[in-house]
Amino acid sequence: MLKLPPEMAINHVESLYHQIFQDSMETSDITIDISEVQRADTASIQLLCAVQKHLLSLEHKIVWHGESDALAQAVDELGLTHYLFHSIEN
Repeated sequence: MLKLPPEMAINHVESLYHQIFQDSMETSDITIDISEVQRADTASIQLLCAVQKHLLSLEHKIVWHGESDALAQAVDELGLTHYLFHSIEN
């Protein structure tokens, strides 16, 4: 399981990219814990969308763990709620 940091901003995107894609090579679905996310910018959400697109092309998905109002609001403002959060596990 990959735990996202409280601050998801453009300066963390590269390290998150490497962590996420390393995990995607080890498993079929990726579980991401969003419970500590307090802020998310557009660049980090674009990364999550790219991961979701990649996994869906392989017939896999992101399995969400926990809740983050901040992330949910940022994703909703971009109109991506259905695309990213179609299955959330708590």
